[in-house]
Amino acid sequence: MAFRVSVFLAAFLILGFSPQALPAQTKHDFSKYEYHVTEDGTFGLYKPKGWKVGTQRYPNGRMVFITDPKDLACVNMIFLEQINPQHNSVTFAGATLKNVQKQMPGLKILEAKSSRDRLRTMVKFQRSGPKKILIQGKYTFHVKHPTAAVFGYEAPAKHFQEMVPTLLTVIANITILKRSAPDGTCWLLVPQGWNLTAGKGAALCASPDGDMGYLFTAIEFVGRSQIPYFSSSSIPGNLRYNYMPPTEALIVASRHLGSSHHRILERHANPSWAAQATAAINRKADAEICLISYRSKNGVSCIGYFDILGFHPMSTGQWSIMPTGFWAPEPQFARYLPSLLKIAESFGINERWAADYVRQGMENVRRLMKQTSSMMSRYAEEMRQSSLAAHQNRMKSSDFISYKFSTYMRGVQEWVTTLEGGKIYQSDHWGLSSGGKTIAEGPPFNYYNYRGDYEHGHIPVDISREVYEAVKGR
Repeated sequence: MAFRVSVFLAAFLILGFSPQALPAQTKHDFSKYEYHVTEDGTFGLYKPKGWKVGTQRYPNGRMVFITDPKDLACVNMIFLEQINPQHNSVTFAGATLKNVQKQMPGLKILEAKSSRDRLRTMVKFQRSGPKKILIQGKYTFHVKHPTAAVFGYEAPAKHFQEMVPTLLTVIANITILKRSAPDGTCWLLVPQGWNLTAGKGAALCASPDGDMGYLFTAIEFVGRSQIPYFSSSSIPGNLRYNYMPPTEALIVASRHLGSSHHRILERHANPSWAAQATAAINRKADAEICLISYRSKNGVSCIGYFDILGFHPMSTGQWSIMPTGFWAPEPQFARYLPSLLKIAESFGINERWAADYVRQGMENVRRLMKQTSSMMSRYAEEMRQSSLAAHQNRMKSSDFISYKFSTYMRGVQEWVTTLEGGKIYQSDHWGLSSGGKTIAEGPPFNYYNYRGDYEHGHIPVDISREVYEAVKGR
């Protein structure tokens, strides 16, 4: 039986112990891989065709393992939700290896090292495999109470180095699958213990206290009617305000939910996004990006980042904003930013539902045109256009979202430099490269650690949709 240990979050673990020296950078041919969802629906991953996948549940965790057809090469990944509070990574690794050595007396430890804070421990080993084939492997133990995790890989010793890129590629493309809205209209990654409220294409994912989370939704307002002899007071709604810029509208809506002491830290117009929305529905729209500080209903000082579309009023006085963004307590905002970005990047819309939603809107228009006055027919048409605008804007963003998700799944980050005429660099598992040529190897320059060379103007291609579209020519 392959040597198996316990793991938490792949990308998070690899960050701790990337190999100090790897074989020359290899461009993987993903035509030789296939996407696989485990039978229990817990994990999604890319694996070489013909490789086998299995899972196992523990009282306090889950494991996924991938093996080659001969059961000689293997990748393991397990996460545990509760461990002995007295364990650090050193004692956790020691206890695990002690149990393994009882089953495999010939297990030989080649190297073991830990981080200074004893949160991460790496172990290299050799053991005897089937038909006495010498197997070599490497496992990393990570402890962050109350959770613990281990990821690892092994292969025949004589082929170990040449198989490392394939094994790392498999590890980098393992992900815990997203949770879907009950009606199946959207999905996103939800951290353990967080709450998800989702439906009709909108989602709110938040920590139990609500002071950290992600939001994508539409917020409706009712203002003054422009139709003679028609009062908007007959239209239901709690937010009764005339049109205001998107950022102010979001602040007003959040005050109704109990937050206070709002302060705009940064604010930028997004004219290209506004122009796309305006053209899509033939209705004026504004778009803004903002960074806001505020006090939550729990009295916690928080910071939130939001992209907001604001749709100008229809003749009935109805208008709306469509915010997407995330927030966290101010002292921990920078610390949790990478995780919040991962949640935001994972959000997706059910394409079939979106198409049906628009189709149903059109059917409603036809029915209302037969049953109501010309005034109410115009009102119904505007409502349909509003639904269509939301759908079309999501479609505009699909390429960008797919690009960010794909690079994250493959463990790749692209950078564009303004000082070299838009030259593209790429950081991956092995280091930094450009045009297929390695520039720098080692952990400081890999996907998990490299944060850009500001001296030379390295900017992430996926920092915004505008940068992505400029680089990719969308």
